[in-house]
Amino acid sequence: MTQKEMSADRIALPGGIPVRIGRWIRGKFTDAFAELGQIAVFVWKTFALLPTTIRQYRKQTMKTMNDMAWGSGSIIVDGGVVSLMFFLGIAVGAVVAIMAFMAFDLLGFGSLTGIISSFGNIRVVAPIITGIGFAAQAGCRMTAEIGAMRISEEIDATETMGLRAIPFVVGTRLIGGMLVVLPSYVMALVVSFITGGIIVKVFHDQPNGTYDHYFAQFVTWQDLLASIVKAVLFCAIVTLIHCYYGYFASGGPAGVGAASGRAIRASLVAIVVLNFLMTVVIWGLNPPLPFRG
Repeated sequence: MTQKEMSADRIALPGGIPVRIGRWIRGKFTDAFAELGQIAVFVWKTFALLPTTIRQYRKQTMKTMNDMAWGSGSIIVDGGVVSLMFFLGIAVGAVVAIMAFMAFDLLGFGSLTGIISSFGNIRVVAPIITGIGFAAQAGCRMTAEIGAMRISEEIDATETMGLRAIPFVVGTRLIGGMLVVLPSYVMALVVSFITGGIIVKVFHDQPNGTYDHYFAQFVTWQDLLASIVKAVLFCAIVTLIHCYYGYFASGGPAGVGAASGRAIRASLVAIVVLNFLMTVVIWGLNPPLPFRG
């Protein structure tokens, strides 16, 4: 029997390895497309029912927003988005200033660190750190809360009570999250600017006027607006991802934990990819640097 005939016989066997591999691949593709369809329907329903959320669940939206903003009252351990953004602003401003000064000081231009502290923070560093921090602090909490509601059949109970589950559970968190992130991100930018200035001007003893001059030359309202849009969009994407995994969680408490893990992985990948795409779309592959003299 030739090799070709042996391969044909092996493929023809009902329990052959090639047949099982083919079924496994087909099953994976089928499951992937089914999940993509489920995600698309979930996102579409969330946005389509946002007017319902605004009209009928304003109190729940405000309650959710307040809970996201301040957390349980502890500033560091279990604080809300506001305290998170404050400390992230300090960390981002300090790290960018230290690294930029180290590079510029090698050339004897340490006082020009304000160039990087301005557009570097605004365009790339601050938005992506905000998205990652929001995913870790608020996103995982959303998945755990909604997942616990799902496995305890609270979501089914809300529908029995006449409440629409997606607007009440997901829509309120989406709107509340964006309303919290918007002012918190502006605060974080201001804190990062102040921290960077203190690092360079006080700890590295650089001229105040030179740092402030070059910092101001490279800050534009267009960049600030684009940076805020990026941060709010990252918040919306993270909220949708974590709410989706929590909404469809199954398998008891262990299933909720697994859903939280999948959600944080998916949101981190989405943030990094979306940050790259938005940076290229807004500023291009060869981004211009504004300089007014």
